[in-house]
Amino acid sequence: MEASVGEARRWLGKILGDHPCRDDAVLLLSEIFTNAVRHAASLEIRVALLVGWDGSVQVTVADEGSATVPCVCRVPGDELTERGRGIHLIRAVSGRWGFTRDRHGCSVWFVLDPRERPREVVVAMSSADRRAIYQEVRHG
Repeated sequence: MEASVGEARRWLGKILGDHPCRDDAVLLLSEIFTNAVRHAASLEIRVALLVGWDGSVQVTVADEGSATVPCVCRVPGDELTERGRGIHLIRAVSGRWGFTRDRHGCSVWFVLDPRERPREVVVAMSSADRRAIYQEVRHG
């Protein structure tokens, strides 16, 4: 499954071509896809891309879910560790990001937008369908 991370990066890079958000999108896709491989026992991981009329790029990675949800964990004290920084990177680079988790699995997404904005956090939980939604947005 680790080879599929490289395939996903190459696919997204090829699709975005010379788009100005290409490198950041490929980097963040790699982080989210790697998390899906490590934390979800999925037979299939799907990637969706939406390029908006305004040039924004939204990438979604969907897996079959796991026992945990994506979280903003404390940054590891060891500067050389390879784990624990993915969501921090996504927060720093993307204009918005979040996840949706329900009985079908978990989808993590991010949006790259050329405009920088301050961050707002929105958390919602619906007990009726046991669906969790988390989103962070920068406002300008």
